[in-house]
Amino acid sequence: MTARYVQKEAQECTWSRRLALFFVQLLILTVLLHRLGGVSTPVAMNLLAVGVVGLVAVIVLAFAGLGRIWFGGQLGASEAVAGILVALVGLALPTWYISQFATLPALTDVDTSPRAPTTFRRLASLRPADANRLEVPDEVTIERQEVAYPDIRTMELERSATEVFDLVLEAVRRLEWNIEMSEAPRDAPAGRIEATDRTMIMGFTDDVVVTVTGDDTHALVNVRSVSRYGLHDLGANATRIRTLFAEVKTALEKGEKTGLEHAAKPKPEPKKAVKTTVKKKTKKKRRRRVRTRSAPKKAVKTTVKKKRRRRVRTRSAR
Repeated sequence: MTARYVQKEAQECTWSRRLALFFVQLLILTVLLHRLGGVSTPVAMNLLAVGVVGLVAVIVLAFAGLGRIWFGGQLGASEAVAGILVALVGLALPTWYISQFATLPALTDVDTSPRAPTTFRRLASLRPADANRLEVPDEVTIERQEVAYPDIRTMELERSATEVFDLVLEAVRRLEWNIEMSEAPRDAPAGRIEATDRTMIMGFTDDVVVTVTGDDTHALVNVRSVSRYGLHDLGANATRIRTLFAEVKTALEKGEKTGLEHAAKPKPEPKKAVKTTVKKKTKKKRRRRVRTRSAPKKAVKTTVKKKRRRRVRTRSAR
């Protein structure tokens, strides 16, 4: 009888790979179901938290299995490494969100005029009952916003309020926000646009209100962006306001360029007419040159003939 040495496989390594695949699939499925409307936002946020915590636990479990392999000589190192790699891939995007959470202030409401916040009309009644409250920010919240986002201020333009409102409305449409209310300044004391926008990856719905005030020569644009759920917007509201202002500035620059080009560009002369005149001039010059060259040749021939005739006459006289 021959003795056989049987090596056991570390169960922690095997389960780390299996659990890593499970939690990654849970994160992907949660994002898809939330964007398609099958899962509400509070449930989706809880599932995302479970997935992130589960992937962290998978990494701890995989390292525990590697420890047993190192000290006990068991098998399963490849399973543990696979589990760690899958978990790191699943934690890549949440890690970026965590960095935003740590570096940016905990805000869910960003306004270009926080000391005189812009109010919602239609969207105030359309927000879910369990959403964040629309409140006037306190002094601490205002200071946090001013320190973190000093560029988020009221946009001032030397244009009429009606013209600026049309530019802002076109910018909102290009950004593909869902417009719930649009009121021009000619119909009310101030122009107003209320719309909703969804975040790119998770599809969280945020509410936005834009007001345009002013007269025929000066306009002020204020924007307020509010998250419906969560304790932190991860900078999404400030980025949304910056994107809208950049879109409006781009439209203004395009309009000014086209106006200057139309005013400065003279009407170009037709190219065909220039070519024909040049050709005619060159033809006339060539004809003159031919005439001047042929004239002296004929004169030479006639003189030669006259000389020959004189010689003949002199000989006959002799």
